Amino acid sequence: MKAWKKILPAVAVLGLVLTACGQKKSDNSDASSSTSTTQTSKMSSSSSSNDKIANRLGNEKLPQSNGFDSSQSVNAKLDGNKTNFTISYLNNGSTYATYTKHSYESASAAMQQVGYQAAANVAGLPSVKLGYNVVGHSDKGAGQEYIQANFGNWSLLTHGSNFGKYKGAAKAKGKTVVNYIQNHNLPVPESKGSITAEIDGSATITWQKGNDVYSIKANSLTTALEMVTSLK
Repeated sequence: MKAWKKILPAVAVLGLVLTACGQKKSDNSDASSSTSTTQTSKMSSSSSSNDKIANRLGNEKLPQSNGFDSSQSVNAKLDGNKTNFTISYLNNGSTYATYTKHSYESASAAMQQVGYQAAANVAGLPSVKLGYNVVGHSDKGAGQEYIQANFGNWSLLTHGSNFGKYKGAAKAKGKTVVNYIQNHNLPVPESKGSITAEIDGSATITWQKGNDVYSIKANSLTTALEMVTSLK
């Protein structure tokens, strides 16, 4: 099995044609706001209208969905400032998702943190149909399976077990992503973006915007997809 490079934490409508074609150190001028801050506020399932966080981050887009229905108690905690921040989403006191921004010295340095997987990585491996004309490639070994697919400026890498009732999990995750983005728009990266779905059920979606890298990581793939496609 090919050695996979560890992904760093870290689409418009997809049909016959797929389109989705994004830590500079804090400036001294931002020093007054560089002290890490923490704010907590309730969020609804349909909107992340956290005014305090929004005011701290200026024009930054925030998830309008937190992945839970309105019966769930969800809190959002902000650490950082508009240059580098982490928003932690908590349910019953436990963090189930994070939304981060890190700024780097240059766009090329930022690109190195996205975790984009080039199509050449899986050239020649068996193909796997994920639906909507998206074809992934499977790499199996030691009871595990990785499936990689590329569309637009995005790479998708899913990881699953290849044993018993878990067999085919990597393909199922890939199909979940492809199906979901038929009707939900991913952010448009300025260069590249990556989606990873891990064997433990967690997922990370990362994209670049100039010198900045944004990432949503959640305990479940569906939650990550719901949050990232609700950014406004």
